Amino acid sequence: MTDRTKFQPALAFSLAVLLPVLFFSRRIAGAELNPIYPVLWTLFTALTAFFIIYTGRVSFYRRIFFSGLAVSFLVHFKLSLLSKVFASSCFKDTPYCHIAIAPSFFNYLYQQYLALMSGDWRLWGPLTLAFLWLFFTLVIGRAWCSWACFYGGIDDGLSALPKKALVRSGFPAGWFRDFPAALLIFLLLVSLAYMLPVYCLWLCPLKMTSAFLDSGDAFVRKIQLALMLFALAVLFIGPLLTKKRTFCSFLCPFGAWQAFWGRINPFRVIVDNEKCAACAACLDSCPMYAIKAGREGKPEIAAYCNLCGECLPSCRRGGLRFSVFGIKIRDARTGFGRLLDPESFFVFCALVTAGTFGALFAPAALKDIADLLRRIL
Repeated sequence: MTDRTKFQPALAFSLAVLLPVLFFSRRIAGAELNPIYPVLWTLFTALTAFFIIYTGRVSFYRRIFFSGLAVSFLVHFKLSLLSKVFASSCFKDTPYCHIAIAPSFFNYLYQQYLALMSGDWRLWGPLTLAFLWLFFTLVIGRAWCSWACFYGGIDDGLSALPKKALVRSGFPAGWFRDFPAALLIFLLLVSLAYMLPVYCLWLCPLKMTSAFLDSGDAFVRKIQLALMLFALAVLFIGPLLTKKRTFCSFLCPFGAWQAFWGRINPFRVIVDNEKCAACAACLDSCPMYAIKAGREGKPEIAAYCNLCGECLPSCRRGGLRFSVFGIKIRDARTGFGRLLDPESFFVFCALVTAGTFGALFAPAALKDIADLLRRIL
């Protein structure tokens, strides 16, 4: 029997998510596609919102949505490299990768400086996307890495497949948790020195092509290929072995970028020390190695937390929760008051942002799948 105290607020919440995502999806994909495809993508986003509020299982349904977003990216932009089925599909030009913004940011600033000095101030180029990124950071902050990033969706979905970790990586991995920050600094400087997107050319695991740096040195090209294959293994094999998000934790410069700039976003996961029993269950459950033991064994949330919500159900006492600026607010778990708590507000912002971003490729991926099925059947 349906519980009205949960069903009605969940329905209202899903409608609140549906309307803006449908509007933007139709604007983004409606001109090139049959309207049914952006509508289907919007319904998927709205259903995710409904079940999150109705069941209270944020991370479980977030992961389904997040993995679906990543799969749609792979279907539309990557499987076309392996099959002629999708050759005629629209939107085939891969959108500018948000991960490239971080390690190449100095390059964009310098290019903008040259544009201003030449008198043509209108030549913003890729730097324009930095303002879009800033907007998203203000809206969802570090949560981008667990709700909207297609790299993260692959990493996160694969980490959920094994029942238990084949390789225990918690303690030694903590020593290398700051490596992405060092990698980001290195890439910023080297990219500026060469005025090239060094990360994209040398380390990106999803380019899946031999278009490396223009070098006649066969040995250098072998190194580049080895680095790409290593990153590919970290992205696809690492999560299956460790049950952790290995690529996002150790090889993504954008994760370190968001860990720094995401502090300007108001959403947080906080610990209620009065409820915490220092059992360390949340440390084991965090797929990002973003929780460490503090004083008296109490957990401390690091800047690398990207608000995936995996740790919340691990605490049987309810000692972890979403908050705004770390302020403790008493949550209403039932009725329409549920829609006013920080968790619901955060989920709304995250799903509308991710749903809108996904409209760049998810509706087109649905069309690709429909075309494939028509050819098979």
